[in-house]
Amino acid sequence: MIKKDIHEKHAIQIFFETIQIIEDYGSFMAFMVMIILVNLAIFLRMTINFESSSWEELARFSSIWMYMLAIAVASHEDSHLRAGFLENYIHTKKSKYLLEIVFKIIMTICIVIFTWWSIEQLNWIIASRQKSLVLMLNMWTVYLAFVVGGIFVLLHTIYYLCFYIQQYLKS
Repeated sequence: MIKKDIHEKHAIQIFFETIQIIEDYGSFMAFMVMIILVNLAIFLRMTINFESSSWEELARFSSIWMYMLAIAVASHEDSHLRAGFLENYIHTKKSKYLLEIVFKIIMTICIVIFTWWSIEQLNWIIASRQKSLVLMLNMWTVYLAFVVGGIFVLLHTIYYLCFYIQQYLKS
């Protein structure tokens, strides 16, 4: 029984570490692609008066992936924006944990709705076989960013919800 718990804990830890690697390196790579393409476009426009819609389209798609993975990174670090003024009026640890639990429940509901909508949108994009205007890329590769980001944020939010429930019960 104890051995099974250790293996489950280890598997969950490996799962979350893998997600963190995808988030960190994926957002960094998307950021680098976007920065390189935008700067290259500016440089070529200023030096030889050359413009490429293809580069701008790739930079735009990279930025979407970067945003969604960066949201997941912020969720992993539990550092996303929040209304922190309420915490100033709450003095007990137990009440602060309860407030975090309420925030995490609200966030979970919002993320579930967002992820469900993203999956519906992705299914529609796949069914309609939409392609990008310039490069003719399948648009599902872009819309997949919303699904991946939503799922990652949902996993982190549920993790922190469980953590704050545990802390609340301990205090």
